[in-house]
Amino acid sequence: MKLLVFPTSRSIRGYINNISSDIFLPSILTIDEFFSKSICVDGYTFIDEDQRFLYLKEAIKIKNFSRLGLSSNFSEFLKQSDYIFRFFGELAHEMVDIQTLREADTYEYYGEHLDILQHVHKNYVQLLEKNKCIDKITLLDYYTINNSYIKQFDSIELFFEGYFTKFEFKIITEVSLNKLVLVNLITNEYNKKSWELFESLGFELEVNKRYCLDISKKEIVSCENFEQILPNLKIEGFNTRVNQIAYIKTCVTEMINQGLDAKDIVLVLPSESFKDLLELFDDEGYFNYAMGKNIYNSKLYKCLNAIHLYLNDDEKKHLELLEFLDLDIKTIKDEFSIYWNQQFTLIIFEKLLCFLKEKENNSEILEKFDEEIYKLNRLFFSSSQNILFKDAYKILLQRISSISQDDIDGGAVTVMGLLETRGVNYKGVVLVDFNEGVVPKRSIKDKFLSTTVKKHANLPTIKDRENLQKYYYEKLIFNASHVAISYTHNETSQISRFAHELFPSFKFSSDVMDNKYEHILYQKYKLSHFNKDIVLDIDLSTLTWSATSLKNYLECKRKFYFKYIINIKEHHFSLKPQGFELGSIIHKILEDFYTNEKILGDDAQKRLSQLFIKQTSTNPFLSYELEVWKRKMSAFISLEKERFSKGLEVEALEKPFNINYKGFNLKGVIDRIDKTKEGYEIIDYKTSSVLKIDTIKTYEKSKDFQLEFYFLALKEEIKDGSLLSPYYFDLNKMKLLKEVVLQQKLELFDGILEELKTTTVNFSKCEDKSICLYCPYSTLCDR
Repeated sequence: MKLLVFPTSRSIRGYINNISSDIFLPSILTIDEFFSKSICVDGYTFIDEDQRFLYLKEAIKIKNFSRLGLSSNFSEFLKQSDYIFRFFGELAHEMVDIQTLREADTYEYYGEHLDILQHVHKNYVQLLEKNKCIDKITLLDYYTINNSYIKQFDSIELFFEGYFTKFEFKIITEVSLNKLVLVNLITNEYNKKSWELFESLGFELEVNKRYCLDISKKEIVSCENFEQILPNLKIEGFNTRVNQIAYIKTCVTEMINQGLDAKDIVLVLPSESFKDLLELFDDEGYFNYAMGKNIYNSKLYKCLNAIHLYLNDDEKKHLELLEFLDLDIKTIKDEFSIYWNQQFTLIIFEKLLCFLKEKENNSEILEKFDEEIYKLNRLFFSSSQNILFKDAYKILLQRISSISQDDIDGGAVTVMGLLETRGVNYKGVVLVDFNEGVVPKRSIKDKFLSTTVKKHANLPTIKDRENLQKYYYEKLIFNASHVAISYTHNETSQISRFAHELFPSFKFSSDVMDNKYEHILYQKYKLSHFNKDIVLDIDLSTLTWSATSLKNYLECKRKFYFKYIINIKEHHFSLKPQGFELGSIIHKILEDFYTNEKILGDDAQKRLSQLFIKQTSTNPFLSYELEVWKRKMSAFISLEKERFSKGLEVEALEKPFNINYKGFNLKGVIDRIDKTKEGYEIIDYKTSSVLKIDTIKTYEKSKDFQLEFYFLALKEEIKDGSLLSPYYFDLNKMKLLKEVVLQQKLELFDGILEELKTTTVNFSKCEDKSICLYCPYSTLCDR
């Protein structure tokens, strides 16, 4: 019986799909399965990932560990431990010890780091040995070839893609001593590091060849030229990353129209973060995702994340998110919030899990959630870890966010990462994000050593890993008949230099193609601005008017229409308080102050400050503004004491009115009315820092008739001939500013009322576009 070994499960499926259905299949494995089955270890148990971390956490309890630039804090080290595991794993698989690195480090730049790492390695290996465990780092010292498994096959044929570590190559050569082992590989300039290993067995290999090697007999079974045929090629750049999606859809459609089967087309993502963007715009269901779909839209994850946001920072928006998700806020406060900065316990964990699981009904997500919880149980509670609830929650959130759902209902075009393409050929290939620094992707394995030291120690360097990625890309591209490539081109991004290596004769353009394609994405989502006239048969004199609504009408009839005729509500996104919020609070404070303060005593300032303190806000910006105003109000008290000393009395506060004036209904609320020896002063508080008072030169253009409304309302009530004097109280500059053009503005106001006696109104946009700057309806008007 023959055994075939392929790079991935997908390449196995590709092989099976291409052979006749009426023959017996040989045994088939992936390369990882082959290495796992072809060796055995007696008397030792393979350690799982979480126990492995706990042993390493114990092993780093040494002096000067922090000199590595890593934290020993539990939650921080959980993220950083991968640096050490990668380092130790690479040394083990390349069969290089730390002493060899010392010799390669000619100038002893890394001497201290290597001493620390050697100490950690020693401690870690001792812990494994003590508990009769092994992992990838120590496997080399304990394995034997599993001959009882190998002997069932007549021959073993490997389809080599990528790179064999020295340890993996050692296993292959040992298996070949007792069994015929054939290796199929392609050589080019980019995978030279990979095929140099075979030269150590006496093979003399050349570039750009397709070989079949007999490892057992050290013979070349076959050798063919590997010719590269340039595919039908398109390469285009885009200013924004998301617009590549329109290009992708266009290229897929064109390839299908040219006769390709959708199943023979692949979209390759150098970074899986692009998948989230793609999902948003995949309305047609073109794509299936080999990496699965994330669970960010699941109820479980949304609840988990919302609780984390709230417990970290109980801002109003986070509380509103809990309410939106219909989560029991009392339970969150009583059961979780009070323990947030305390030691994590199994009781808290179980309560949290019970609370979360009842929110989700997707069985696949719950099953995968339970798998992660099983692992985390061991991680959190199998040893004496003093971990805070907030740190444990962060770890839980990270683990759950990595869960993916199988994409079983996806389209015909497959979306995958680069490594998934190994051993598989596609007729149509679409590559996105083909940018410098992204293609090829830079490795993160070289944290502790420089490229020079690694090169001297014969370890794979950054360049070796990048070249291996280039090999995968080149093979994928030149095995296809149609290839489309896109990249972002702007101030911070440019096409990868690798593109020029691949296609030296291609005429690259610096133009971006967003305008050519973006309509494909945004046609159905495009804002439709209503630019026609809005004309209604309406008598405006029948409406009830306030000073604010009149000002809106005089500034912009279209704004008045949106706000008062069809009642479109404003929506506020920013945390920064809107202008009216602060003004409303100060109005309320002054109302409360004068309701209980008939005379201004020595403690008036203290009483007013206490009212400011009572006005607590969950909005940090508003809290800051109130604190600033609290300090400003000392000048207010000084001014008021001076006025009160002249016999002033507060007659009314926040006095509402609704009057009929010349057939018009006018309404409003007067902030304050003071009684003086001369008559009455009508007060309108203003907190604005840009308050402007009309003068004899400017009043004709005025659109603000607030004091005129107040004057007419009070005149309707007080008919004894008392003097009525309207004032703005400028709380910023602490000045009383009299309406000096009252009579002129009343005459102007009467003329405006006459104009409001209408039968037809064109609610046109304003001509002065500066008014649109802060208008909430500017988007509707395309301003």
